[in-house]
Amino acid sequence: MKLLLPYFAFILSLTLSINLHAQEIIKLPLDTQPHGINIISDSQYQQIKYNGYTMAQLNSIANDEELLYDIFGSPTSKNVSSFGSINYKFTGLDLGYYAQVEDPYISGITATSRSALTVKVLGESIRVEDSFDLMKQKFGSDLKIKPSTLRAPDYILIFDMEVNEWDGMLIYFDASTNQVKEITYYINP
Repeated sequence: MKLLLPYFAFILSLTLSINLHAQEIIKLPLDTQPHGINIISDSQYQQIKYNGYTMAQLNSIANDEELLYDIFGSPTSKNVSSFGSINYKFTGLDLGYYAQVEDPYISGITATSRSALTVKVLGESIRVEDSFDLMKQKFGSDLKIKPSTLRAPDYILIFDMEVNEWDGMLIYFDASTNQVKEITYYINP
């Protein structure tokens, strides 16, 4: 029995050492990635596709609900505000149109479900539940991220166009899983 005690102590210390070393190797994206916004050209930004359609194409069908439903499915609700916005709720996706202007446009899209939206940026597809490691494989290891001030400890991957950093596409990551939990497109009026 006295001979087994040093053996168990050795195994315990080895296990603790391996666990501590493994924790040092696993680095969180917020600790290792450069911070900032990923700026792409205006033409690259205009080519971002949402379920296969550019924003210009989606804006052109603002008054055709049947086409909108073909792209995003049947809405679970629709709300028309007194100041001209129309908000649609689909399963796992919210979409807002600003309709009381000469050229109606999408003011925002928010997806929280993998099946609700596929976004294609720079030729690469992004969906809810994709991992940050997959994003690095697709967009390079120097991909910039930002801490989320409103949803700490989560972090954001942002794509903005070089001529207009006021609008953009935000990809929110859950800091505990390092997976996409929300994709948001927004435009400031």
